[in-house]
Formats: sequence, C-alpha cells, structure tokens
Amino acid sequence: MMQSTLLRLWTRYRTVFKVAFFMLLALGLYLGMRPTPTPAAYNWQASLYHAGGLFSLTVLSYLAFPHWRWWFRALFMFSIGVAVEYVQSFHPTRTAEWADIYANSSGIAVGLLLASIYIFFARRQAHHS
Repeated sequence: MMQSTLLRLWTRYRTVFKVAFFMLLALGLYLGMRPTPTPAAYNWQASLYHAGGLFSLTVLSYLAFPHWRWWFRALFMFSIGVAVEYVQSFHPTRTAEWADIYANSSGIAVGLLLASIYIFFARRQAHHS
C-alpha cells in the first residue's frame, strides 16, 4: 500500500525532482567555481561540503532520472566533481585538491549505496506482496 502511494507521488512530482536536481547542480557549480571559496573554519568542513553536495545530488538524481544506469550516474557525478576542481585550479584564490576529489567520490559512493539498498528492499517487498 505505502509502496504504491510513494510510486504515485514520485511519478506525479518527477518534474519537480528534475527542477530540484538542476537547481542543486547549478548551486554546486556556482559555489565550486566562483573565485572565492565557501567559508570553512576547519578543513573537514570543506570535505563535508564536497561529500554532502555530491551525495545529495546523487540521491536526487535517482528521483529525477530513475532510468539512468548506476555506472552512468556515478561517472556523471564524478565528472561534475572533477570539472569543479579543474576550474578551481585556474583561480588564484582557489586550489584544486585530491582530498576534494576523494570527498566527492565518497559522497557519490554513499549515495549510490543507499539508493541501491533502498531499491533492493523495495523490489523484494514488491515481489513478496
């Protein structure tokens, strides 16, 4: 019952999820590519921004674009993170760091893992119903 309700809501609001995905993508690109870095008092905060941003974008991509294959989704998200670091390397006030790419990758991996677990249990529940 709850599964079918969620599926109907998801289908009904897919356009909203797509708009939200592109808005979050635009915000992430703006914050990542602007000349001044996002304020962070501690180094771990910058890593949290990277991991959290790409985690959120990865999860939202499942809602907006459910037919993407997992490897395409992972590659697309990873490319976004690398592109941001590449642009940062040209700003004199920014630095491109491997730690940021690792943080991006961890956010993507956790997003893919959680979405995969949810999909597995949703299919299992639908199969047993």
